[in-house]
Parts: sequence; C-alpha cells; structure tokens
Amino acid sequence: MKKTSLMAALAAVVGGAVLAPATALAQNQPIEVWQPPQGEADPARRIPAPAPATDTATPTGPATSVAVPVAPAQPYYTAPATPDLGGLFLGVQGGKGWVFDDIDQSALLVNAGYRWQAGSVTLVGIEAAAGRLDDANEGGMSIEGLDYASIGANARFNFGAGNPVFALVRAGYWQADDVLYGGTVDGGYVGVGLGVDINRHFNLKAVYTNHVYFSDYGYYNGGYHYDFNRADTLMLGAEVRF
Repeated sequence: MKKTSLMAALAAVVGGAVLAPATALAQNQPIEVWQPPQGEADPARRIPAPAPATDTATPTGPATSVAVPVAPAQPYYTAPATPDLGGLFLGVQGGKGWVFDDIDQSALLVNAGYRWQAGSVTLVGIEAAAGRLDDANEGGMSIEGLDYASIGANARFNFGAGNPVFALVRAGYWQADDVLYGGTVDGGYVGVGLGVDINRHFNLKAVYTNHVYFSDYGYYNGGYHYDFNRADTLMLGAEVRF
C-alpha cells in the first residue's frame, strides 16, 4: 500500500517536472495574433464598395448644339468720317481790277456753281460768274467801266483733313465789253486763292485772277492784227454753301 502511494507521488513529481519547462517555454514565446493576408484589408475595417450611380433623369432626346453669334472684332482705332463739303455754292467778291497798268478800278464779282467731294481734302466743280469794273480817272485819263462774264471749272484743297484752311484754283472762258473799240473781247482766265472755312456752310477767301484776251490792233497789209492783253483782279470774298 505504501509502495503504491509512493509510486503515485513519484509520478506526480515527474509529471510536474516535465510540464514545468513546457509551461515556461510557452510563456517565453510571443502570442501570435491572426493577421490578414498581405494586401488585403483588415476584415474589421473593410468598407463596402459604393453602388454604381443610377441616372434617374428623364431622357430628353439627343443633345443639340446651339450656335452663339459672335460679334465681329472691332478695330483698335476708327478714323473719323470725312465731312462732305460738296453742294451748291454762291459767292460774292469785291476788290480792285486793272485793265491798264497802274490804273485802279473798283471790281465786283458774283459767282455760283456746284462742287463735288473728290477726296478727303479735295472738292471739284463748275462755276459761272458775272463781274464789273467801275469807271476810273487816273492822271487826267478817264477809263470807262466794263461788264464781263465767265464760265469754267474750280477746285479747292484743304491743308489736311479737318483743317479749315484751303487753297483754290479756277480756270475757264470769259468775255467782256471792249471799252476802246466797242463790241466785245474774249479769252481765258486762271485764278488762285486762299481761304478758310468758318463752318460747313460759310467761308472767306482772297482770290487773284488773270484774264487774257486778244484785241484788234489795226488793219494793214491786207489783214487784221491783234494785240495780246490782260486784265487782273484781286478781290476778297465770302461764300455760302447749301
């Protein structure tokens, strides 16, 4: 009986000695915790993928493009419009005239016509005029007055767009009384002048005109001989335009 008890005690001591190292070894090993496979999210933290969006709008048919008008590009600078100075005109001039050298005669001229705009600074036109040189007495010499008329062309040129100062030229045919022999004389004329536009409808100017003509000198050797003459005028005037 004692022997049986002794064997049981010995077995218990041996079993404890065997289990004690195993227990100590187990306590020295780290506790392994389950880890998810590499590249796979933690199951506890997995977020379900969002459901695909569903278009609930009511279909309206195929899309159509709308053309949007585009305003034309504006230039950086727009030149101002050139005023049109063309139209009917009526003028009057007064001054001095010379049929004979050094004998002044008072002169008067009225002219009318039409001009067309021919460029930014140019006007061209036609004109008709009627004038008179009054009687004069100089150094005991009496000069009879005479009437004359002319028809021709004229042009004027402003010194730049918007500049009121202009130059003018005129040329044409003229006819006058012959104060020496009676009848008439005729020839050509050419004139130049300088003026200034006061406004669209009114200007002032100074004009010099040279009239040339041939007059009978006498009859001899079977024919008439003519003398080349000229008459000059220098006048200041005003003009209105319509």
